Amino acid sequence: MNLKGYKFNTKEDFVYYIQHLIYGISKTMDIFEKHLNELETYIKDRDLAERPKRVISPDIHDRYNSMLGNSSNQLLNYFGDQAELGCSYQNYRKNIKKKSKELNLSYIEFTQEQEEELNNVTTSRNWSNHIPVSLIHSTKRKAFGEEIDVTKPISISVFEKYEGAWLIDLHLQEKNSLDAFKALFELLKKDYKELTGFPCLIQRNTYSLRPIEDLVIPEISFGIQSKKIKTLDDIKAYYEV
Repeated sequence: MNLKGYKFNTKEDFVYYIQHLIYGISKTMDIFEKHLNELETYIKDRDLAERPKRVISPDIHDRYNSMLGNSSNQLLNYFGDQAELGCSYQNYRKNIKKKSKELNLSYIEFTQEQEEELNNVTTSRNWSNHIPVSLIHSTKRKAFGEEIDVTKPISISVFEKYEGAWLIDLHLQEKNSLDAFKALFELLKKDYKELTGFPCLIQRNTYSLRPIEDLVIPEISFGIQSKKIKTLDDIKAYYEV
């Protein structure tokens, strides 16, 4: 059994898969929205919408950019990853379309607009998860063919302050992204109902403490990727310690 891949041989295989998506997407969107609301509060408290030229610390910009970017990238992967070994809504849709007749499974039919929305996420995911060479072509010196003096040090820009407009733009971009993710999540939940015959109900349980033992799942996953864990018995052994 190849644990790096995932086989859709039964209805239960699809249920495991889509529940994993719903769990991960829901938790990530909660974090994303929390950080986005914190940024909105920061912008309002400093009246940056009315005073976009007001300066802010680069640390503030970098912190929000990193927090929101991390959640956004995770959601791009959850929805748009088309890699064979990736777990995503794209791959769920691809596989249930292939197996629907054989396994007598149902899925929702997308409109052309909905299909485009999901494909746009895939395009954004592919763009954001590598450094595109188009960035080189986009520079002024490359566009105008400016000569490079290789005898001089490579100049790197470091800014002591940012205009507040940077945070306004960041908030707008990430708010639009969150809205798009939410719309796709509603489609995913409808697909869950089509698959199971039951509505997708999400219950959030609060615990006083998260134990470090919760790291066992990513540890096992890494073991699979590094070929140290090769069988289901190897996985079970982690839980039987």
